[in-house]
Amino acid sequence: MFSVTSFYSKMGCGSSHGEVEETRTIVVFGATGLLGGSVVQELLTDPLKFRVRAVTRRPSSDKSRKLAEAGAVIVTANFDDTRSLERALEGAHGVFLTTHFWEDQNKEKEVVRGLNAIDAAIHCGVKFIVLNGSESIKKNIGKPCGHLDAKAAIEEYIRHIGEISFTIIRLPFWYENFLTVFKPHRLKRGRYALPLPLENKPIHAISVEDVGRCVMRIFEKHRTYSGRTIGLSSERIGMGKILHSFKKHIHHTTFVDSKMRVKDYENFNFPGSKDVAAMFEFYQKELDERDLKLTRKLNPHIVHFDRWLHLNKDKIEAIIKDNEEQEEDEDK
Repeated sequence: MFSVTSFYSKMGCGSSHGEVEETRTIVVFGATGLLGGSVVQELLTDPLKFRVRAVTRRPSSDKSRKLAEAGAVIVTANFDDTRSLERALEGAHGVFLTTHFWEDQNKEKEVVRGLNAIDAAIHCGVKFIVLNGSESIKKNIGKPCGHLDAKAAIEEYIRHIGEISFTIIRLPFWYENFLTVFKPHRLKRGRYALPLPLENKPIHAISVEDVGRCVMRIFEKHRTYSGRTIGLSSERIGMGKILHSFKKHIHHTTFVDSKMRVKDYENFNFPGSKDVAAMFEFYQKELDERDLKLTRKLNPHIVHFDRWLHLNKDKIEAIIKDNEEQEEDEDK
């Protein structure tokens, strides 16, 4: 594994190794994304316990500005720039670390970037990391899945070095995917298919907004959860329950199962389609260990899909409206 520890040993980080203050500084990577943003928002609800540094490469963006207005300190850092990581981590007590695959779609780059952040945290005297990890899909089913295999490799590294306390969280399918990658697909006017390759098998799922509360609780009780791997999930959900909720909350539109299979995604040619296929095959085989009881203990207010869809039906309706208007424009 690539390591930058030797690089840091030649540099001074200037972090404090004294007694931890009551109000702890937590550095959150991916702060302007869905997952990191959820963590930032939750930590900001308790300013007596946490100071939040939100890491971004674009400090002047609207998302960064809103986080600053909410009370976060915006810091600029780049996973490829070890000196910038050092500046972001100086004097921090804890780190929430999530890495991003889809921008470059390069597993090796994601792994190196995750290792850079871990090594920087160790050198700067950070006490505790909550890492967004994953099982290795390649090791479990023999097929590569770039975005999850990269996180599995970063997991392996933080376990192997043994130089910092950590908790690993593993996440299931996000409800929010229905607003992006797996949004309803228009078949004809008023009729939409849900393009999930479930093949009549339920999978674990969660709202990413609820993950932030779980992570905050782990930081609050870091001694309790140190060294643990926690699989988070709100519920196991199948296509029948998903369709029922869509029909219940989204009116004047028909929703159907697309009947897509994992093999269909394997044969698609869009970037990352084979990664998505491997991910769903892994889900279907029920190899992902998730703890429903512990998830609810960490976040007693966690929502199930039906409630999430009720709260987000305006976003689904906006997607459908945009699709219908686009089709009308093309027909003119």
